[in-house]
Amino acid sequence: MSAPHETPPDETDLRAAEYVLGTLTAAEREAYRRERAGSPALQAAERAWEARLAPLAEAVPEMTPPPGAWEGIAARLPGRAAAPVIDLRPALRRWRRAALAAGGLAAGLALFIAVERLAPRPEQAQYLAVVNRGGELPALVVRVDPGAGTVQVRALAAEAPRDRSLELWVVPASGAPRSLGVVQDAAGTRLPLPAADRALLEGASLAVTLEPPGGSPSGAPTGPAVYSGRLVRE
Repeated sequence: MSAPHETPPDETDLRAAEYVLGTLTAAEREAYRRERAGSPALQAAERAWEARLAPLAEAVPEMTPPPGAWEGIAARLPGRAAAPVIDLRPALRRWRRAALAAGGLAAGLALFIAVERLAPRPEQAQYLAVVNRGGELPALVVRVDPGAGTVQVRALAAEAPRDRSLELWVVPASGAPRSLGVVQDAAGTRLPLPAADRALLEGASLAVTLEPPGGSPSGAPTGPAVYSGRLVRE
C-alpha cells in the first residue's frame, strides 16, 4: 500500500504565506481552510507567517479619514434623505486595478521574505521597514541585518526619473542622515551596513531621496525625500 500523499514542507509554507497575505482567490481560501482544519503543519506555518509579518502592520502609517466622511456615510443610510444615484462602475474598475496591483506586490513581498528566510542568520535583532509615500502602496521593503552587516532592499513600486538615482538613508532618532547606498536593481539590492551605523538603528527611520546619478556628491541628502518608513525590530 502506497503512503498517503503529503504536501512538501516548502509548498505548505508558501501556501500559508499566500493565505496570510491575502493573495488567494475566494475558492482557494475556502479550500485552504478545509485543508488547514486537518493539517497541524499548515496551522503552524500560518501562525509563523502571522508573527513574521506582524512588524509590517506597525510600519504602515495610520490614515486619517477626510473631514465629513462619517457624515457623508450616515446621510446615505436607510431612513435618511434620498441620495443621488452615483455610477460606481469607474470606481469599481479602479478598485479592481488597485487590487491586482496590491496582489502582485503582496506576492513579490512574500517571495522576498521567503527567500530571505532561507538564509542562515545570527541570533541578533534585525529590522524591517516598509518604505512608501503617505498611505500609498509600498515602494520598498527593507530588511537590515546588523549581525551580517547587510541591508537587503526589495523595490516594489519605487520610481525615479531617468536622470536621477534613488538613494537610501538611515535617519537616526538624533543626528544627521547617513547614506546606506543607491537602490540600483528592482529585483533586489544588497547594500553593506557600516559598523558605525549599526548603533543608529534603534528608533530610526529610513528615507529615500532623488539624487544625481550615482548618489549624492556631498554625503548628505541634496534632493527631495520621496519615500520614508520607520524601522521596526523583528
